[in-house]
Amino acid sequence: MEENKQITPVPPAQTNYKTLKAISERKQQLLTGIRADHAQMDTLWKDLTTKHEQPTRGLKMADMLNTGAGIFDGAMLGWKLYRKYYGFLSKFKKKD
Repeated sequence: MEENKQITPVPPAQTNYKTLKAISERKQQLLTGIRADHAQMDTLWKDLTTKHEQPTRGLKMADMLNTGAGIFDGAMLGWKLYRKYYGFLSKFKKKD
């Protein structure tokens, strides 16, 4: 991965503009800076989200085990909450 790059600084704005040409030049200057920063952020985002390594069989197995444990943990939490609040929620059911 490339080293951290700084965002390109934009020179300070002229506080008062005399002509439309000065305003147009400042607008172009800002747009150029924005486009350069956008391209740099795109590059950094793609670097951040792209997987660079091929996982080994062990890593795949560990990932599956981790996912399975998370699913089991969620199911157990759901069951625990269901048992805890079932009596409370049944008070609000319509009685026929």
